[in-house]
Amino acid sequence: MDKTPIKIICFAGLRKYFGSEVTVLVEKGDSYSKVIDELKAINPEAIEVLSSCRIAVNEDFISLDELLKPENIIFLIPPSSGG
Repeated sequence: MDKTPIKIICFAGLRKYFGSEVTVLVEKGDSYSKVIDELKAINPEAIEVLSSCRIAVNEDFISLDELLKPENIIFLIPPSSGG
């Protein structure tokens, strides 16, 4: 199958592991959880923070179970604490 590149914009602590953006390849029909799996494979040190991240597409948070939408840029937001 053809793989589609998905550009991920990373925020906060994720930049330590991936820089400000990273691209992964996924297949049509994959869910957003596949994006997280690909990132874990790229940098296993990020597994803990990736397990609690949220994904946003078109300014809306989405579920990891949702199938990838045609957009090829997503935003990955790690948990944060405020003060």
